[in-house]
Amino acid sequence: MKVLFLGWEFPPHSVGGLGTHSYNIVKTLSEKGVIVNVILPFKEHIEINGVNFLTFESRLFESMYDISSRKNGKDMAGENALYKDVFNEVEEYKNRAVELSSKIDFDVIQANDWVTGRAAIAIKKNTGKKLIATIHSTEYDRTAGKPWESISKEEKELIDRADTVVTVSRRLKEEIISLYKTDEKKISVIYNAINKEKFNVIKISNGQKIVLYVGRLSVQKGIDNLIKAFSVVAKKNGDALLYIIGEGPELSNLINLSINLELADRIIFLGRVPDEDMEALYSIANVFVMPSVSEPFGIVALEAIASNVPTIVSSQSGVSEVIRNTLKVDFWDTEQMADLILGLLDYSEINSELSKEAYKELDSITWEKAAEKFIELYKK
Repeated sequence: MKVLFLGWEFPPHSVGGLGTHSYNIVKTLSEKGVIVNVILPFKEHIEINGVNFLTFESRLFESMYDISSRKNGKDMAGENALYKDVFNEVEEYKNRAVELSSKIDFDVIQANDWVTGRAAIAIKKNTGKKLIATIHSTEYDRTAGKPWESISKEEKELIDRADTVVTVSRRLKEEIISLYKTDEKKISVIYNAINKEKFNVIKISNGQKIVLYVGRLSVQKGIDNLIKAFSVVAKKNGDALLYIIGEGPELSNLINLSINLELADRIIFLGRVPDEDMEALYSIANVFVMPSVSEPFGIVALEAIASNVPTIVSSQSGVSEVIRNTLKVDFWDTEQMADLILGLLDYSEINSELSKEAYKELDSITWEKAAEKFIELYKK
């Protein structure tokens, strides 16, 4: 089996779950004997045994990173230089991908999100090969319901033209059916996963109670509600601190909210932390919270669980579908969120039992199982 894998986010150029998914799926497919050809818009040398990388120089990753920092969903085509830049780079990706794909042999096309949609559709037209589109999030998710219409149009076009659509959760599947009127029979759910062996964290206690958040600082992530919940926690637990890891367009708003709630000395914004330094932060964390307004999956929650950190996730997250031993809360319910945080901080036995049982569940949430499901789709 030979697969043409179209991606734009891939380590070391990675900002979120898409990069983690792409790396692990490509690597695991290769280990299972699939010949994988990967087209990426940057020139860095990447090496995975058995994988053929076809790369070219582009600003696509930088443009997409910039667009992820937008503060609203207003569509300003013809006026906004950023908007123009993104779509110019998407068109260039299509042209280069068509050129590169013409030089290799493959049985099926696999595209990841709307950014690779134009390329995938053009290659399908040229070759007659079947197209699988993996959707990791929608434009409605990324903008908290205020989409750029031109991006949602590209997204719908890819979903409509794909022979099979893969989503990373049932929640995302239902969203696509609702938004884009997609035939339910066309969509398969393949959950993201974790290599738990990578997270050999030894827990350390320094006398403080650390609540941890890791992720983009965007409206979609619901961090303002976490800060409001933490204001209740801080009043009841004098040792509690909130560490916020990540960067994004909401940083200044979140800092101002912390100041207004008189939490400037209890909330620490650490910015973007390299992967190799995250182990130290997980080792001192007492509770991990993912309070997303909309989260198609949420791989970072699995990373926290793999690091033996008891985890609270919003009920609006895809990961809540695969892990039973987490505490779940509606993103808007700050009182309940505060109660759950306090419970895990105050009761060590509950804290320990929850993290232990959640860790056991990771045995069945592997990239090997995810890759096997993709292989089944390829064979079809």
